[in-house]
Amino acid sequence: MQSWQIFTILAPLFFVVYQALSKLLPKGTSIFLVNAYASLVGLVVMLAMHFLLTSNKSLAIGPRTAWLTLGIGTFIALGNLAILKAFASGAPQSGFTVLYNPAYVIFGLALGFLVWHEKLNAPQLGGALLAIVGVVLIGYFKAA
Repeated sequence: MQSWQIFTILAPLFFVVYQALSKLLPKGTSIFLVNAYASLVGLVVMLAMHFLLTSNKSLAIGPRTAWLTLGIGTFIALGNLAILKAFASGAPQSGFTVLYNPAYVIFGLALGFLVWHEKLNAPQLGGALLAIVGVVLIGYFKAA
């Protein structure tokens, strides 16, 4: 197994734990403040990892990297905000996960295809189709 595959499997585990912890937040807690504090903790953790695990200890980044980093940070914050808002609105962990993960697959495949011009193979297209069918079925039976 390649290292990227291991990290790809670990990432959802970390996000599921984060989502489970989000369900424990007391009602009335500002999700904006929680997101800000969580981002600060992330800053400290990532800086510590940078200094411990890389040979280059500089904090300097180039202008292009700075702009991309601003975009990445913005979308991380908005994604985290949406997750926190979903759980603050009463989303069940099981219901959130079965909608979130197929949508993640669909959006990821679409972005890879449309932006990066990646080729989609039959298993990817079949998986996307199953994900779409799954989301429709879940929405249909939850509404019924």
